[in-house]
Amino acid sequence: MSSRHHLLSSLLVGALHAGCLLLVALELGYSVGPSNYSIVGLSWRYGGLVVVAAVPVWLALRYRLVAPLVALAVTTGYVLGMELTPPGPTFRDVAELERLAEPTGIIIVENGLYIVRYMVNASVWTIGFLFVGLLEYAIRTRWERLPDVSRPISWLSIPAPERRAVGIAAIGGLLHAAVMVWFAYRLGVTISGGVEVLLYLYGAVGMWLLAAVPLYLLVRHRLFAPATLLTVFVLRDVQAEFAANPDDPHAFYFGAWFIFLGLVLIVGGIEYGFRRIGDYR
Repeated sequence: MSSRHHLLSSLLVGALHAGCLLLVALELGYSVGPSNYSIVGLSWRYGGLVVVAAVPVWLALRYRLVAPLVALAVTTGYVLGMELTPPGPTFRDVAELERLAEPTGIIIVENGLYIVRYMVNASVWTIGFLFVGLLEYAIRTRWERLPDVSRPISWLSIPAPERRAVGIAAIGGLLHAAVMVWFAYRLGVTISGGVEVLLYLYGAVGMWLLAAVPLYLLVRHRLFAPATLLTVFVLRDVQAEFAANPDDPHAFYFGAWFIFLGLVLIVGGIEYGFRRIGDYR
């Protein structure tokens, strides 16, 4: 099958994925129809549901990478399971919660909105699935017991030359930073004192470092633990948004990125130490 067929097949599966989730959401009573959004909003939300599925499917068809596809299946299955199993979504007027005499027309949804949050945050999930795919690719090119990828990526030889490794890490860091800055902005992450611009600049630099460092260690030195931890951070961060929690986990991830970077460096040092011990034996 040609690369064009792989792409078209992936987009078709992505469209089916989006269509099924949207049909379920409409059946549950969520306001996710085309008339509820502007053209830009519609493209972002519907397109996000297409891309978040198309990317893992394309990686599976093109390079036989199965981990992103498994991650997609688990995530989508979780979302549908939470929506369709009891207790299911409950719609309540604020007046009922506040014991007001007249209805306000403001509706609160309890035990639901999983599909809506999945749709809105699809870009973050996509980055997480990409990191999962990169990890699988690196692991399968390292251990001979695992089957090789069907089509080795010419520009992603691991270990990569210094200059190429820096470029890959820089691009991966930019993708991570762009998505996480947008994620923070969407969630309304702020700081007192009217210095939001400085906060977002600080967070953007941190988000870039937090991804670029482990990606460099992966593609240049074949250290898998830092990139694995980064992937866990990303997926856990976006998964936490399924629950309505006043203590926003992303605010901590975005503002205290140096803690996560420190953990990445620690596990990288431990892996490097064990590898050196193994080399001396």
